[in-house]
Amino acid sequence: MASNALASLVSDNPRYQQMFQVDGEYANSGVDPTCDYTDEMNRLREESPVHKGTVRQLLGLPELSYADMGGRENYSFFTYRACEIGFRENLLFSSEGYNESPGVRSVGKTILSMVGKPHKRLRAAAQPLFKRPKVLNWWNKRWIEETVDVLLDQIEGQDTADLNTALCARLPMATVTRAIGLEGEDVLEFRYHMNRATFGASRLPPEEAATSRAIVDRTLRELIAENVRNPGDNLIAGLVRSEIVEDDGSKRKLTEDELFGYCKLAIFAGGGTTWRQLGITIDALLSHYHFWEACRSDHALIDQAVEEGLRWRATDPFFPRVCTADTEVDGVFVPEGVRVHLCLGAANHDPAVFDRPGEYDIFRKKEHHMGFGFGPHRCLGMDVARQEMVVAIKGLLDRFPNMTIDPAKPKPEFRGLDHRGMTAVTVKLR
Repeated sequence: MASNALASLVSDNPRYQQMFQVDGEYANSGVDPTCDYTDEMNRLREESPVHKGTVRQLLGLPELSYADMGGRENYSFFTYRACEIGFRENLLFSSEGYNESPGVRSVGKTILSMVGKPHKRLRAAAQPLFKRPKVLNWWNKRWIEETVDVLLDQIEGQDTADLNTALCARLPMATVTRAIGLEGEDVLEFRYHMNRATFGASRLPPEEAATSRAIVDRTLRELIAENVRNPGDNLIAGLVRSEIVEDDGSKRKLTEDELFGYCKLAIFAGGGTTWRQLGITIDALLSHYHFWEACRSDHALIDQAVEEGLRWRATDPFFPRVCTADTEVDGVFVPEGVRVHLCLGAANHDPAVFDRPGEYDIFRKKEHHMGFGFGPHRCLGMDVARQEMVVAIKGLLDRFPNMTIDPAKPKPEFRGLDHRGMTAVTVKLR
């Protein structure tokens, strides 16, 4: 049975359905609901490593209302080599362009939109809290394993389930929100207002978006103040103890705004992506059932299944940058001042790097995929996301070893563009 602190995780609150449907993601507005756009992105890669225009423009799709950030011209990189340059050369292809995004600006100053030494110093302060040993020995034991157990307990007696809302959506939302010190109904309420305060704000009356921003800000500042007075065993307390090492070797604590930004970024980045990627990976294993059976026989293969899912169907297929100087990439001139879109969805399918890239194969030769980005801005919380997926899939294999896609329900589909995911994860548990 769920403890009082986790009771909201298994509630029938309709907000779960409202918040966690890939077709309802604003970032997927205007796309063809029957298309996953992989073939189209691959075609663009084969035509040229670099194209002028956004990915949406090149696919003939309408831009999102918040996409005209800074009134810049746009270029898109499609090959593995071009994207690798875009990710690694962060002073040339700057992440500071994120500051032109209304949604990202609402999060505040974070490592997401920083470059060079300031980025390195602020990232290094929090990095120990997200490294693999800390994830295995703290995040797992403190939040992930307990949350998975509670969610799987809830479906234990059922014959069928939609794991999209029963597991995939609830696990990462609960993990990261509980990690900052929230429990019970506050977990879902906070996430609801966080969504409305960031990218969801463009669809709301200004006063409603402002109300949600105020709730998020007040909640976080109260949590930070409480952990300064009385440190708990949570992420905020860990950040409060962290130090930034300045160029002269001196050390200082994070400011309240830096703490505030880290908390928002962890919640902003840690919920939606892992929700969709976990659903993608479960569906991939069940759609290629010999790999499900292989993982059932050897749980050590689950890590490979997760990594291959990140390569094969990355949920966020392109990241923005701003070019700071005239340059040439893969033989194509890219002018200073343009916005660059790194299309990792195509790069992860580049046959110059990956053999049979269109196939899901957990035994393929290991190559560096870009599912978590690449270079100095590679996802800070990637090992937390990995463990959430690994622990969830292991739990499913242990409890429901013969689980299959539910043949009585419509086949789940992979769709979307900016935020790709499964329409459902409907399974027959026994």
